Amino acid sequence: QCHTSGWMYYMLDGISKVYITTNDGNERIIDFMKKDTLIGMDCINPKHRSVVSISSITDMQVLPFTPEMLKKMLLQNPELGFDLAVYYGEVLRQVAYTAGNMGIADLMGRLASFLLLFLDTADYKETQKIGLTQEEIASFINVSRAQVAKMFGKLRKEGIIATGNRYVTVLDQKKLMEYSAF
Repeated sequence: QCHTSGWMYYMLDGISKVYITTNDGNERIIDFMKKDTLIGMDCINPKHRSVVSISSITDMQVLPFTPEMLKKMLLQNPELGFDLAVYYGEVLRQVAYTAGNMGIADLMGRLASFLLLFLDTADYKETQKIGLTQEEIASFINVSRAQVAKMFGKLRKEGIIATGNRYVTVLDQKKLMEYSAF
């Protein structure tokens, strides 16, 4: 946080968490980003401090580019500038929605929304597993591990998920979506 690398990334696959750190050292999740997303957009002007941190939740495949490369692309193709403005407007709308919901949604809604992010990743499509522990999931959605364990128990009982050592499998996406905050 507060440091910009001067690089932005186009995500080909994976999931990242965008967050800020509050004055008391806690994290406030802003959004989760997945494939076909630009991340690091506050690095366009590396002279300014970054206001967000980005960390990968899963392995990610990205295409890195610099602000200079972006400027060159925009000069060569002005329509890209308009498309980028439209895209960024959509991202800002989604970010505002996600940040709001992460702050007010019930815990089950946060968990369900988080698990649903994984269903479109290449890794999940191949393995049918979300390779995270309860502790890791708790950390990513800012709840306790005990709360995740309790919610997992409810979701297992309803036949929505199956769990194993360091993984979760979604058995009923439709039912999980009913719990989702999105």
